[in-house]
Amino acid sequence: LFVERIENMAFKKAIREKVWLKAEIHGPSGSGKTKSALRVATGIYSKCGGEGIAFISSEGSRSLYYADQYNYDILELEDHSPEKYMSAIDEAVGLGYKVIIIDSSSHEWQWLNDLHSKMKGNSFQNWAPLKARHKSFVNKILQCPAHVIVCARSKTEWVMEDKNGKQVPKKAGLGIEGDKQFDYEFTVALSIDQGTHIASVDDGGKDNTGLFDQKYEVLTEKHGVMLYDWANSGAEPQARPNVVTEPEIPVDEAKELKAAIIARCNEVGGSKNKELMTTLMQFNEKGNPNMIRSVEKLRECLEAVNNVAPLQ
Repeated sequence: LFVERIENMAFKKAIREKVWLKAEIHGPSGSGKTKSALRVATGIYSKCGGEGIAFISSEGSRSLYYADQYNYDILELEDHSPEKYMSAIDEAVGLGYKVIIIDSSSHEWQWLNDLHSKMKGNSFQNWAPLKARHKSFVNKILQCPAHVIVCARSKTEWVMEDKNGKQVPKKAGLGIEGDKQFDYEFTVALSIDQGTHIASVDDGGKDNTGLFDQKYEVLTEKHGVMLYDWANSGAEPQARPNVVTEPEIPVDEAKELKAAIIARCNEVGGSKNKELMTTLMQFNEKGNPNMIRSVEKLRECLEAVNNVAPLQ
């Protein structure tokens, strides 16, 4: 067996480096996600400074409930597409914010689901380009040069629990309203109990920091300080040559979009379908989706061909 030796490849001692913290807080409605995020963000900001706390909101006026208690700058999103969230993150970083709250990411996932429900054709194939857009949003969070706290809603149901000898109803979280793998992308993901507002890693959570192991506490500014200290306890990050720091997600999405368009074209009769060809020629004079270079145009094309009726 011959194994080719890769030039300049060598093992070296692993060294813990400083990181930008990525935290996720999820819980049912009324559990205190927003207030918990603001407390933690305030603690982080007290250590790292910057232009303040950037609050990217999809919750409307509810995000202003705590404006008299905490100091933060808000940007309200009316469009909940992944691209709008990413633009908001870029805006915050460009303005010098080192602490960002996103409340909530669940609206991005719901936006994608709503779009998917309106798409005709193969459901599985339609999801491919949407998942690529979601992945681009997740990567934007993970690669963002700022400390980011993301709030997510939990799916809920009512359960009965014993209280003073009586069975009383309690609202329980059943995982986030979002991609089921979303929690695992973060440094720490905490579940907030609806009744007590206590944070833990018990309900679908994760904690790489070890700060919340077997601990059940209401989140405060001190937890933000603890998380900041943990994130900055390592060495300065080393330059890594020949590493692509920004993945070419649009290229992957373009491939997925083209595949979905071609699959839909085959379903409705291909070149024999005059309505289809007329539709395709609006985006490329030859009616060839492979010749469309813009991801935005490919999205529009997919939506258009999904509305084409199949041959009878």
